Amino acid sequence: MDRDILVKIFEKLNVIDVTMGASRVCISWFLASHEKSLWKTINLTNLQRVDFSHPRLPNSRVEDEKVNEHVYRCNTVLFESTKFSSTVPINLFFNYDTYLTDEDLIDAAQRMPNIRKLVLPRWCHLSENSYQFAFRQWKNLQTLIIDQRHTSLTWRHKIQASGENCINLTNFKTLGCLNEVVVEEIVRCFPNLKKLSLRFCDIIDIGRVLPLITSLKNLTTLNLSHCRFLQRGACIIGSRELDNILCEIARYKCETLIMLCSYVDCKSCKDARKDSYVIVRLHAFFEKNWRNDEIEEFEF
Repeated sequence: MDRDILVKIFEKLNVIDVTMGASRVCISWFLASHEKSLWKTINLTNLQRVDFSHPRLPNSRVEDEKVNEHVYRCNTVLFESTKFSSTVPINLFFNYDTYLTDEDLIDAAQRMPNIRKLVLPRWCHLSENSYQFAFRQWKNLQTLIIDQRHTSLTWRHKIQASGENCINLTNFKTLGCLNEVVVEEIVRCFPNLKKLSLRFCDIIDIGRVLPLITSLKNLTTLNLSHCRFLQRGACIIGSRELDNILCEIARYKCETLIMLCSYVDCKSCKDARKDSYVIVRLHAFFEKNWRNDEIEEFEF
Protein backbone atom coordinates (compact mmCIF):
# COMPACT_ATOMS: atom_id res chain seq x y z
CA MET A 1 0.00 0.00 0.00
CA ASP A 2 1.18 3.51 -0.82
CA ARG A 3 2.90 5.19 2.14
CA ASP A 4 0.80 8.36 1.88
CA ILE A 5 -2.38 6.29 2.09
CA LEU A 6 -1.03 4.43 5.13
CA VAL A 7 -0.27 7.73 6.85
CA LYS A 8 -3.83 8.94 6.21
CA ILE A 9 -5.16 5.74 7.81
CA PHE A 10 -2.79 6.01 10.78
CA GLU A 11 -4.03 9.55 11.41
CA LYS A 12 -7.35 8.00 12.49
CA LEU A 13 -5.66 5.79 15.11
CA ASN A 14 -4.64 6.67 18.65
CA VAL A 15 -1.05 6.54 19.88
CA ILE A 16 -1.32 2.99 21.27
CA ASP A 17 -2.82 1.64 18.03
CA VAL A 18 0.10 3.12 16.07
CA THR A 19 3.03 2.45 18.41
CA MET A 20 2.04 -0.97 19.73
CA GLY A 21 -0.11 -2.20 16.86
CA ALA A 22 0.20 -0.91 13.29
CA SER A 23 3.95 -0.20 13.49
CA ARG A 24 4.65 -3.88 14.26
CA VAL A 25 2.80 -5.36 11.28
CA CYS A 26 5.57 -5.08 8.67
CA ILE A 27 8.50 -2.92 7.63
CA SER A 28 6.44 -0.64 5.36
CA TRP A 29 3.94 0.03 8.15
CA PHE A 30 6.82 0.58 10.56
CA LEU A 31 8.34 3.22 8.29
CA ALA A 32 4.97 4.90 7.68
CA SER A 33 4.37 5.14 11.43
CA HIS A 34 7.44 7.41 11.72
CA GLU A 35 5.93 10.06 9.43
CA LYS A 36 6.35 13.41 11.21
CA SER A 37 2.83 14.60 10.40
CA LEU A 38 1.44 11.86 12.68
CA TRP A 39 3.21 13.18 15.75
CA LYS A 40 2.52 16.90 15.96
CA THR A 41 -0.01 16.09 18.68
CA ILE A 42 0.32 13.51 21.45
CA ASN A 43 -3.30 13.04 22.46
CA LEU A 44 -3.93 10.81 25.48
CA THR A 45 -7.44 12.06 26.18
CA ASN A 46 -9.48 9.15 24.80
CA LEU A 47 -7.26 6.15 25.48
CA GLN A 48 -9.14 3.22 27.01
CA ARG A 49 -6.28 0.78 27.65
CA VAL A 50 -4.15 2.94 29.91
CA ASP A 51 -3.96 2.84 33.69
CA PHE A 52 -4.28 6.53 34.51
CA SER A 53 -5.40 5.92 38.07
CA HIS A 54 -4.47 7.69 41.24
CA PRO A 55 -2.72 5.04 43.39
CA ARG A 56 -5.24 5.51 46.21
CA LEU A 57 -8.39 5.72 44.11
CA PRO A 58 -10.26 3.00 42.16
CA ASN A 59 -9.69 2.86 38.42
CA SER A 60 -12.73 1.65 36.48
CA ARG A 61 -10.72 1.15 33.29
CA VAL A 62 -8.45 -1.39 34.97
CA GLU A 63 -11.12 -3.15 37.00
CA ASP A 64 -13.34 -3.74 33.97
CA GLU A 65 -11.93 -6.89 32.38
CA LYS A 66 -14.06 -6.34 29.26
CA VAL A 67 -11.99 -3.30 28.27
CA ASN A 68 -8.85 -5.17 27.30
CA GLU A 69 -6.46 -7.65 28.82
CA HIS A 70 -3.53 -5.32 28.07
CA VAL A 71 -3.37 -2.25 30.29
CA TYR A 72 -0.48 0.17 29.75
CA ARG A 73 1.06 2.61 32.17
CA CYS A 74 1.06 6.28 31.22
CA ASN A 75 4.87 6.50 31.25
CA THR A 76 5.03 3.49 28.91
CA VAL A 77 2.73 5.19 26.41
CA LEU A 78 4.81 8.40 26.54
CA PHE A 79 8.05 6.45 26.12
CA GLU A 80 6.77 4.44 23.15
CA SER A 81 5.31 7.57 21.52
CA THR A 82 8.59 9.47 21.63
CA LYS A 83 10.39 6.57 19.93
CA PHE A 84 8.40 7.54 16.84
CA SER A 85 7.82 11.24 17.36
CA SER A 86 11.29 12.32 18.53
CA THR A 87 11.07 16.09 19.21
CA VAL A 88 8.28 16.72 16.67
CA PRO A 89 5.25 17.15 19.03
CA ILE A 90 3.97 20.66 19.60
CA ASN A 91 0.75 19.64 21.42
CA LEU A 92 0.56 17.39 24.49
CA PHE A 93 -2.88 16.52 25.89
CA PHE A 94 -3.03 14.33 29.00
CA ASN A 95 -6.10 12.33 29.91
CA TYR A 96 -8.24 14.10 32.52
CA ASP A 97 -7.63 11.26 35.02
CA THR A 98 -3.91 10.78 34.44
CA TYR A 99 -1.94 10.52 37.68
CA LEU A 100 1.37 12.15 36.79
CA THR A 101 4.54 11.58 38.77
CA ASP A 102 7.57 13.85 38.86
CA GLU A 103 9.42 11.40 36.64
CA ASP A 104 6.61 11.35 34.08
CA LEU A 105 6.57 15.14 33.70
CA ILE A 106 10.36 15.45 33.55
CA ASP A 107 10.63 12.65 31.01
CA ALA A 108 7.91 14.20 28.82
CA ALA A 109 9.65 17.59 28.92
CA GLN A 110 13.03 16.10 28.03
CA ARG A 111 11.68 14.06 25.12
CA MET A 112 9.24 16.70 23.80
CA PRO A 113 10.85 20.13 24.33
CA ASN A 114 8.90 21.95 21.59
CA ILE A 115 5.43 21.80 23.16
CA ARG A 116 3.30 24.88 22.44
CA LYS A 117 -0.05 23.69 23.78
CA LEU A 118 -0.20 21.73 27.05
CA VAL A 119 -3.17 20.20 28.85
CA LEU A 120 -2.29 18.92 32.34
CA PRO A 121 -4.50 16.40 34.18
CA ARG A 122 -6.45 16.97 37.36
CA TRP A 123 -4.08 14.75 39.41
CA CYS A 124 -0.82 16.68 39.29
CA HIS A 125 0.68 16.84 42.81
CA LEU A 126 4.27 17.38 41.75
CA SER A 127 7.26 19.09 43.30
CA GLU A 128 8.20 22.66 42.52
CA ASN A 129 11.52 21.45 41.06
CA SER A 130 9.70 19.19 38.59
CA TYR A 131 7.53 22.03 37.33
CA GLN A 132 10.53 24.35 37.06
CA PHE A 133 12.49 21.77 35.07
CA ALA A 134 9.60 20.96 32.74
CA PHE A 135 8.65 24.53 31.92
CA ARG A 136 12.29 25.47 31.33
CA GLN A 137 12.21 22.95 28.48
CA TRP A 138 8.86 24.25 27.23
CA LYS A 139 9.99 27.81 26.53
CA ASN A 140 7.82 27.94 23.38
CA LEU A 141 4.62 27.18 25.30
CA GLN A 142 1.74 29.39 24.16
CA THR A 143 -1.36 27.73 25.65
CA LEU A 144 -1.71 26.16 29.10
CA ILE A 145 -4.83 24.39 30.44
CA ILE A 146 -5.02 23.21 34.06
CA ASP A 147 -7.58 22.01 36.59
CA GLN A 148 -6.76 23.46 40.00
CA ARG A 149 -9.61 21.79 41.90
CA HIS A 150 -7.54 18.73 42.86
CA THR A 151 -4.16 20.42 43.16
CA SER A 152 -4.79 23.10 45.75
CA LEU A 153 -1.35 22.55 47.28
CA THR A 154 0.67 22.71 44.05
CA TRP A 155 -1.31 24.82 41.56
CA ARG A 156 0.82 27.85 42.42
CA HIS A 157 3.98 25.93 41.45
CA LYS A 158 2.50 25.34 37.98
CA ILE A 159 1.53 28.97 37.47
CA GLN A 160 4.80 30.36 38.79
CA ALA A 161 7.01 27.96 36.84
CA SER A 162 5.17 28.52 33.56
CA GLY A 163 5.09 32.28 34.09
CA GLU A 164 8.80 32.50 34.82
CA ASN A 165 9.93 30.34 31.92
CA CYS A 166 7.35 30.65 29.13
CA ILE A 167 7.50 34.22 27.86
CA ASN A 168 5.35 33.33 24.83
CA LEU A 169 2.43 32.08 26.92
CA THR A 170 -0.60 34.15 25.92
CA ASN A 171 -3.51 31.71 26.43
CA PHE A 172 -4.49 30.32 29.83
CA LYS A 173 -7.46 28.26 31.00
CA THR A 174 -8.16 27.08 34.52
CA LEU A 175 -10.97 25.23 36.23
CA GLY A 176 -11.72 25.63 39.91
CA CYS A 177 -12.33 28.45 42.34
CA LEU A 178 -11.36 32.00 41.43
CA ASN A 179 -10.57 33.95 44.58
CA GLU A 180 -8.31 36.86 45.40
CA VAL A 181 -5.17 34.71 45.66
CA VAL A 182 -5.72 33.05 42.27
CA VAL A 183 -6.39 36.41 40.60
CA GLU A 184 -3.19 37.89 42.05
CA GLU A 185 -1.12 34.94 40.80
CA ILE A 186 -2.60 35.08 37.29
CA VAL A 187 -1.92 38.81 37.01
CA ARG A 188 1.59 38.51 38.42
CA CYS A 189 2.72 35.43 36.48
CA PHE A 190 0.97 35.99 33.14
CA PRO A 191 1.20 39.72 32.34
CA ASN A 192 1.11 39.07 28.58
CA LEU A 193 -2.13 37.08 28.49
CA LYS A 194 -4.37 37.71 25.50
CA LYS A 195 -7.02 35.05 26.08
CA LEU A 196 -8.20 33.75 29.44
CA SER A 197 -10.89 31.14 30.04
CA LEU A 198 -12.52 30.66 33.44
CA ARG A 199 -15.25 28.42 32.02
CA PHE A 200 -17.21 26.60 34.78
CA CYS A 201 -15.19 28.30 37.53
CA ASP A 202 -16.70 29.29 40.87
CA ILE A 203 -15.99 33.02 41.12
CA ILE A 204 -15.91 34.35 44.66
CA ASP A 205 -17.02 37.97 44.37
CA ILE A 206 -17.50 39.14 40.77
CA GLY A 207 -15.45 42.22 41.66
CA ARG A 208 -12.36 39.98 41.56
CA VAL A 209 -12.70 39.91 37.78
CA LEU A 210 -11.90 43.61 37.60
CA PRO A 211 -8.12 43.26 38.29
CA LEU A 212 -7.90 40.72 35.47
CA ILE A 213 -9.33 43.24 33.01
CA THR A 214 -7.50 46.31 34.23
CA SER A 215 -4.09 44.72 34.95
CA LEU A 216 -3.75 42.41 31.95
CA LYS A 217 -3.11 45.10 29.36
CA ASN A 218 -3.08 42.74 26.37
CA LEU A 219 -6.21 40.80 27.33
CA THR A 220 -8.61 40.62 24.38
CA THR A 221 -10.98 37.80 25.41
CA LEU A 222 -12.23 36.66 28.82
CA ASN A 223 -14.51 33.63 28.90
CA LEU A 224 -16.87 33.57 31.90
CA SER A 225 -19.33 31.13 30.33
CA HIS A 226 -21.11 28.74 32.72
CA CYS A 227 -19.43 30.24 35.80
CA ARG A 228 -21.10 30.33 39.20
CA PHE A 229 -20.84 33.84 40.63
CA LEU A 230 -20.87 33.79 44.42
CA GLN A 231 -21.54 36.93 46.39
CA ARG A 232 -22.42 37.69 50.00
CA GLY A 233 -21.29 34.37 51.42
CA ALA A 234 -22.53 31.48 49.33
CA CYS A 235 -25.38 33.21 47.52
CA ILE A 236 -25.46 32.99 43.72
CA ILE A 237 -26.10 36.44 42.34
CA GLY A 238 -28.87 36.95 39.80
CA SER A 239 -28.38 37.54 36.09
CA ARG A 240 -29.59 41.16 36.23
CA GLU A 241 -27.21 42.04 39.05
CA LEU A 242 -24.43 40.25 37.21
CA ASP A 243 -25.10 42.25 34.04
CA ASN A 244 -24.90 45.50 35.98
CA ILE A 245 -21.59 44.55 37.58
CA LEU A 246 -20.06 43.44 34.28
CA CYS A 247 -21.19 46.63 32.57
CA GLU A 248 -19.42 48.56 35.29
CA ILE A 249 -16.30 46.44 34.75
CA ALA A 250 -16.43 46.98 30.97
CA ARG A 251 -16.15 50.74 31.48
CA TYR A 252 -12.54 50.27 32.53
CA LYS A 253 -11.52 48.43 29.38
CA CYS A 254 -14.18 48.28 26.70
CA GLU A 255 -11.93 46.53 24.15
CA THR A 256 -11.91 43.28 26.16
CA LEU A 257 -14.53 40.82 24.92
CA ILE A 258 -16.32 39.23 27.87
CA MET A 259 -18.03 35.96 26.96
CA LEU A 260 -21.07 34.90 29.00
CA CYS A 261 -24.01 32.53 28.79
CA SER A 262 -27.61 32.96 29.87
CA TYR A 263 -27.52 31.84 33.48
CA VAL A 264 -31.25 31.21 33.59
CA ASP A 265 -31.70 29.22 30.40
CA CYS A 266 -28.27 27.65 29.79
CA LYS A 267 -28.48 23.84 29.83
CA SER A 268 -24.80 23.44 30.75
CA CYS A 269 -25.25 25.67 33.79
CA LYS A 270 -28.31 23.70 34.87
CA ASP A 271 -26.48 20.38 34.42
CA ALA A 272 -23.50 21.62 36.44
CA ARG A 273 -25.72 22.74 39.32
CA LYS A 274 -27.69 19.48 39.22
CA ASP A 275 -24.56 17.26 39.17
CA SER A 276 -22.72 19.29 41.81
CA TYR A 277 -24.61 17.37 44.51
CA VAL A 278 -23.27 13.99 43.33
CA ILE A 279 -19.47 13.74 43.24
CA VAL A 280 -19.31 10.93 40.66
CA ARG A 281 -21.68 12.72 38.30
CA LEU A 282 -19.85 16.01 38.79
CA HIS A 283 -16.55 14.38 37.81
CA ALA A 284 -18.14 12.86 34.69
CA PHE A 285 -19.62 16.26 33.82
CA PHE A 286 -16.27 18.06 34.02
CA GLU A 287 -14.43 15.28 32.18
CA LYS A 288 -16.96 15.57 29.35
CA ASN A 289 -16.82 19.38 29.15
CA TRP A 290 -13.10 19.87 29.85
CA ARG A 291 -12.16 19.65 26.18
CA ASN A 292 -14.71 22.19 24.99
CA ASP A 293 -14.48 25.97 25.06
CA GLU A 294 -16.00 28.98 23.34
CA ILE A 295 -12.44 30.18 22.64
CA GLU A 296 -10.90 28.16 19.81
CA GLU A 297 -7.40 28.04 21.30
CA PHE A 298 -8.67 26.02 24.27
CA GLU A 299 -10.38 23.29 22.24
CA PHE A 300 -8.59 19.92 22.13
